[in-house]
Amino acid sequence: MTGTPPDGDLAAGVLARVGELLSGLSAADVAALAQGRARLVVVPVAPTGHPADRPAAPTSATPLPTPLPAAPVRPTPSGVDLDAASATLDTMAHRRDGTAYLTPWSIRDLRALAARLGLRGVGGLRKAELVERLVDRTIGFRVASAAVRAR
Repeated sequence: MTGTPPDGDLAAGVLARVGELLSGLSAADVAALAQGRARLVVVPVAPTGHPADRPAAPTSATPLPTPLPAAPVRPTPSGVDLDAASATLDTMAHRRDGTAYLTPWSIRDLRALAARLGLRGVGGLRKAELVERLVDRTIGFRVASAAVRAR
């Protein structure tokens, strides 16, 4: 993939990368995107040291603002990355997929994810009820919103 354009137009660089990504997808995947049955998700990755992974040098004379340090990723005691789990749930289109993804989790990890998502009052819930609430909060909310927009 190419880097950002020489004139520094960030939007043009992003559009060029999205175009490259779309050209590599199957016709079925592109159709799913166009119909709203799939979506693209931005997942930050750590630079690998490859020149294409490094940010382009600034092209203007004005200094860029110093970015705030990223919050540390806090895995649960059992090692579940809650940010990655939240991102995974964001990519799912069906409640059953979310239920299947969360059912093997321990109740402790489910409660940690609920706290990460801002769910309150889940301390006394059984595991199945907690999974249902988490799925409703993530996938269910999106499905309901899409149904309202489709009207």
